[in-house]
Amino acid sequence: MTSKVLVPYDGSKMSDEALDKAIEFSKPFKSETIILYVLDGRLIPSYAAKFIGEKSAFEDAKMAALNILKSGAETMLKYKMEKVKANGMNVRFITGIGAPAEGIINVAENEHVDLVIGSREVKREKENVAGKLKLLGGVARRVSEIAECPVLIIN
Repeated sequence: MTSKVLVPYDGSKMSDEALDKAIEFSKPFKSETIILYVLDGRLIPSYAAKFIGEKSAFEDAKMAALNILKSGAETMLKYKMEKVKANGMNVRFITGIGAPAEGIINVAENEHVDLVIGSREVKREKENVAGKLKLLGGVARRVSEIAECPVLIIN
């Protein structure tokens, strides 16, 4: 039985499709859905510190900017929670700041989820003998390789 499903969400059309699939999959099991947004802490590169001067001032500015973005993500996730609740399901969201793949893996472990349903980003397409080969993006690949629970990647 699947009691908890984790849906990493980034606001993209693909993550909307993953959320739809999570609703479809979870509804019969009455699974709790956890929607996760991990804000990539590397969005503001460390070399930007030279424009601010003091390292502590840079770190303060970086955290202030990331917290504003995190607040926006929470607003987005509250809206997405309503979609899940409308299907009569239990749902909550978690936000974090850091490396997305590691954040997803950590939440999956700490929350003891039974399944991660995510989307893939295609980095590039490559020709092979059978046609075009689609490659997983770095986050989807890393999560699928390291997570201790099953991972369903929506195409």
